[in-house]
Amino acid sequence: MIHKDEKEKHIHSQKHSSNARCKKGTPLFLWSFVVLVGFWSLIISPSAEAFFYHATRRAVAKRIMTRGINPAKLRSKARFGKGLYLSRRISTALAEKGKRNAVIRMKSSRYLKGNILNFRNPTKRKIRSFLKHKIDFRGKLKKWIIGPKLGRKLGRAAGRKGKVIQYRSVKTGGTNLVIPKRLLKKRPRIVRPEKLVR
Repeated sequence: MIHKDEKEKHIHSQKHSSNARCKKGTPLFLWSFVVLVGFWSLIISPSAEAFFYHATRRAVAKRIMTRGINPAKLRSKARFGKGLYLSRRISTALAEKGKRNAVIRMKSSRYLKGNILNFRNPTKRKIRSFLKHKIDFRGKLKKWIIGPKLGRKLGRAAGRKGKVIQYRSVKTGGTNLVIPKRLLKKRPRIVRPEKLVR
């Protein structure tokens, strides 16, 4: 009888310890599950940063949607010279070009994502490092804003090196990008017009 009682106690003790281990392990299991779901959602779900916006006249927007982007038509004399100018937000794109314009949503490419020069907060050291020569910065860099003369130098250098420039919008403080004309000619599928969103 004693032996049987001891055996039952031993079984009950094992069950209790097993349940305790499960209870202790549950939070770790749930945490692992949440992390895994979050990881897969990042891979599967389209990122908001995978799209950029280009504002232009409606007639031009329709032509881009049917024929694609033609680098020969890029005659912009904006801050970084000739190129395709994009924004990360619709509101920023409209602020740059005017609210009456149409807006095209552009699908990014892996190449673009991997070749962005971030000049949102430009420093003299960063600019010198990219251009590889000394520069007189007087009147060319003020409150994180790159002036047009320096901007065109950076635009030409970015085109030669196959880089896209990310910079701060003067009008909204938002984020813009420019794909230099030279790079767009070399890699015409660096962005693709996806749809008219306005």
